[in-house]
Amino acid sequence: MPEIRFSADTHPELVRHVRVWLESTEEQRGVADVVEASADLTKDALRLIASAAPAPIAQSDLVAGLTKLGHQATDAARDAALAGLDGLASVTDGRLVKKVGEEGAKAAYAMNQATAKQVLKSLFGGRPSSDDA
Repeated sequence: MPEIRFSADTHPELVRHVRVWLESTEEQRGVADVVEASADLTKDALRLIASAAPAPIAQSDLVAGLTKLGHQATDAARDAALAGLDGLASVTDGRLVKKVGEEGAKAAYAMNQATAKQVLKSLFGGRPSSDDA
């Protein structure tokens, strides 16, 4: 089974490592894939945080309930984001995003380049990407 490990002394440093790794992927991913991967990453983080507590706390009903709520919230956010993409594709007739494929319940979306750059700038604090140069 493949394994990825990140090592950092602080949370911001860990986030930076994960972002660099995500940006380095050569595979072109659809927006829906990114939403799914983000949800999975969040769930993994919730499991990691819960397991890091001392055993009596980690095994408590409170931590189990909070972890379950976190998973439910993550799933709801994922579903809402995917539904929003679907709605945006329908409302804009594919001018901003368009559904380019579907495999079972997973749909892939393509975003026009100008919109994608604006979204990335807003996500990463206006930091220009290497494509903007």
